[in-house]
Amino acid sequence: MAAGGNFTLVPNVVITIEPDYYNIITQSESAKKEYMNIASTPTERWELQFIALTNANRDTLLVHYKENYGGYHSFSWQSVPSYIGSGANMTGRWIKGSLSMAPISNSYWRCTIIFEKAV
Repeated sequence: MAAGGNFTLVPNVVITIEPDYYNIITQSESAKKEYMNIASTPTERWELQFIALTNANRDTLLVHYKENYGGYHSFSWQSVPSYIGSGANMTGRWIKGSLSMAPISNSYWRCTIIFEKAV
């Protein structure tokens, strides 16, 4: 795999995270709050959960995360489930610090990671 390479591991569950709108709230001279939206498109994120990855698939996920320098390089997620949008491929990046890996047994891992769609 190379930086920006496709991601094809199929997650067991994908959880949609609340969209992040870039709103700025400030006090105005009349002491009322003033709202300003600096981006018209919200940032969309999903948590990918892998219930029982084998050691080899866990290594694949870890290598992909490392080769993309965490959240630096964007890539194409090609195993998007049909219940997320239309199930079409998405371009985006990993969220730095979102990778979590816990051993279940000697040969299986429970892993989660957050994907952010490119705007």
